[in-house]
Amino acid sequence: MRWLAVLLVACVAGCGVNPIPEPPSAPALAGDVVGAMCDECDGALMDVTGGPGSVKGADLVWVVNLDRPVAPVVAPVAEDGSFALQIDAIRGHELRLQARRGAARSAPADLVARNGVLEPAPRPLADCFRVEPELALPETAVGAVSTRTLPLVHTCAAPLAIDAIALRAPAPGYLLEGATAPVVLEAGEEADLSVVLQPVEDETREEVLLIEVSSPEVSRRAVTLFVSDAP
Repeated sequence: MRWLAVLLVACVAGCGVNPIPEPPSAPALAGDVVGAMCDECDGALMDVTGGPGSVKGADLVWVVNLDRPVAPVVAPVAEDGSFALQIDAIRGHELRLQARRGAARSAPADLVARNGVLEPAPRPLADCFRVEPELALPETAVGAVSTRTLPLVHTCAAPLAIDAIALRAPAPGYLLEGATAPVVLEAGEEADLSVVLQPVEDETREEVLLIEVSSPEVSRRAVTLFVSDAP
């Protein structure tokens, strides 16, 4: 039995247990985003940067201008969590940013273009007019169709005037059905918008749906539409 005790002691001392690696953290925008632009320069691009630690759990940052139908910009994230990119934008435009790693995505952040730290875009009626910021549509073959419903949740005490429901830029493959604009939703009245994916090419790019409201306050809701291979 003495030899068994010696063996146990030796194993405790030398038999290391390989720790289970922790899964990577979810992508997140975790710090200030800074803009730099030349207001007097025609055609100049806006610099958008995030310092060390501004992005976590992601290997790229995706940015799109909600006020101009230009292509999104994708920039790599450095090991220290920083990033830098340029985008076609002017002061006052709204930029949607998102940290990504593979199919994992952070919550999108809508920020206002300016010099200095970018502030969140104003979203009046946030407590009573709610729309999900993203909508994933099931992947389908060219020529086939998949559909998802986007609820427009309206619990405001006053009628809601929606002036426009439209894609930010033309995007073959996406169709909008159901709720149309202009429309006025009476107090507490809700509506459903059907988003139809009917691919016309092998890869349908993502696009942003914009819902523009004029009353009781001017506001906007942006919804990123994308194709997911998840069931």
